[in-house]
Amino acid sequence: MGFKKVLLLLTAVAGLSFSADKIVLKKPPASLDKYYPPASNKFEFLSNMHAMSTARTGITVNINEGNWEKALYWAKELKKIYVETSKMVPEWKDYFKPQLADNLIKAVESKNVDKVIEASRKFLQTCAKCHQDNELAVKLTYRFPSFEKIKIEDPVEFMEYETGKYMKAMTDSMKAMKIYLMQGEGDKAQEAGLNFVERARQLRTMCAKCHTNKLSEEVIVGKDYEEALAKLEELLSAEKPNKDDIFKTLGSITVSCTKCHNVHIMPAMVREAFGK
Repeated sequence: MGFKKVLLLLTAVAGLSFSADKIVLKKPPASLDKYYPPASNKFEFLSNMHAMSTARTGITVNINEGNWEKALYWAKELKKIYVETSKMVPEWKDYFKPQLADNLIKAVESKNVDKVIEASRKFLQTCAKCHQDNELAVKLTYRFPSFEKIKIEDPVEFMEYETGKYMKAMTDSMKAMKIYLMQGEGDKAQEAGLNFVERARQLRTMCAKCHTNKLSEEVIVGKDYEEALAKLEELLSAEKPNKDDIFKTLGSITVSCTKCHNVHIMPAMVREAFGK
């Protein structure tokens, strides 16, 4: 019974991180940079988060088994990592309450489940407050790749573009194709559309710079994507391009665009807003 009560407490408090009706993203402090790539590939700060989570579970698991000695070991381990972590990012020092970690150790020493529950609740609230204020922004900032240094050669203008400018050139050519089709200007639509196809194909060279595992690349710009581009190219090359067929094929292509955007565009926007 004691284990279930403590386990439910841990779950409930962890959920507080995502209970707010309004989410405000705060730019992570600069001192956090040194614990994430490119400054460090060890993810020291994140590793400490995982280590503290493991220690908390160690307390619960051993109380469930009646092994208070091992539960005490994990309580002390939790305090050690907690204090160490509190010094890693000075800007967040006020989130940490070492005395509450001491109180949790005393509660475990008492071998009283109710006291452990109460001490855990107060201690975990400090974690939940920091997570609620910072976790989402930190994950979006540090756990997703940056496109800032990735460049791609434009096969139409034969210039090297940054990712954002390349994506704009590609989508501009796609929108121009749609406009010319709706205006009944087939020749112009064909030129703009074929430019779009060339640029869309070239995206694979950008994906390959991060997606060294070809399987992950194929999920987004694989066979279906290539076949849709080939179909669009064929339709545009017809003597009288069929607007409806072109728009239908374009819809198949945008499925791949959406898959990529769902993974990458939100983190990229947050990083840009933070000026990372």
